[in-house]
Formats: sequence, C-alpha cells, structure tokens
Amino acid sequence: MEQLNYAKEIATTILAQLGGSKFTTMTGAKLSYSTNHKEQPVLNCALPSNLSIKNRINLVAITYNIGLDLYELTFSNTRITTNKVIKQINEVYAEDLIPFFEQETGLYCYL
Repeated sequence: MEQLNYAKEIATTILAQLGGSKFTTMTGAKLSYSTNHKEQPVLNCALPSNLSIKNRINLVAITYNIGLDLYELTFSNTRITTNKVIKQINEVYAEDLIPFFEQETGLYCYL
C-alpha cells in the first residue's frame, strides 16, 4: 500500500510538471497511476479518440526512474489488437517532458 501512495505522489508531481489542470484541459487526457514491474511509478495518460493525434497515439505512459531521477516516455496505440508501442524515449529530463509530449502527439499542453 505504501508503494501505491508513493506512486500517487510521483504521478501528481509529473502532472504538475506537465502543466496540471491546464494539461488535462488542453489534451482531454484521462489520468491514472500505477507501478511497473520494477516498482517504478507510472503516470498513464489515455488520450481521447475524437482527436486527430499524430501516429494514432492514444496512450502515453510516463515512468519515473528513481535511480537516475529521469523519465521514460512510451507512446502507444492500444486500439489495435496488440498494444503497439509507437515510440519510446528514455532518459528524459523534467523540463523536456512537455516538448517531447507535444512533438510526438501534436497536442499542446497549455496555451
């Protein structure tokens, strides 16, 4: 249970780095958090299907690497029968989260 609370805290921090409520308003993303198999916190951003998103991306998973203090971005399309990873970017600094998100999805995080 403590691990899930920690994941929620990290996910809240990631959301703040993306722009907080401005991010969810601009992208329409539904957010959830979890931990992966390495027990690293993950913020999942499910993007709406009614938007034309670059490369048909509908899920962005942002994983926090505790040891490196860096992030990993995974852009996927889950609408097809197998979860297809469109692009994965490793070792991303916090200040680069927004530029990479906007570049890969074509969506703006804030005005």
